Amino acid sequence: MSWEQTKLSRLNVASISGLEDQTVAILAVGEPDEWQQSGQTIPRAEGVQFVSINEVNETLLEHLCPTVVISPALSRRFDCIDLAQILCSHRFKGRYRAVSRELPNPSMVEREIRGLCPGLDFAILVDP
Repeated sequence: MSWEQTKLSRLNVASISGLEDQTVAILAVGEPDEWQQSGQTIPRAEGVQFVSINEVNETLLEHLCPTVVISPALSRRFDCIDLAQILCSHRFKGRYRAVSRELPNPSMVEREIRGLCPGLDFAILVDP
């Protein structure tokens, strides 16, 4: 899935993950109140677990086994490049989706992350 316009308020687990018929565990990185304050839609689905950027480590990823990691593209404490590098360093094999309301050039960010983190399944979802 690329960064095409997607309304997160209507987004279900299958469309976030691209995994239609599989059990999906979503790890949402960032504080829920910060998602709300930024005007972004909070991902709501059964099995969504919120953690802070400081909690993302190899032990957490092994314990939770997320199929998908989702975060804001930009937050007060981190951006999607920071999280992508953490996930890559821990050999995360799932999908990482960053959510943005107003990112001027999402495809440029996607290319940069693909260059820094080869093999990471990354895309930006635009929340209009």
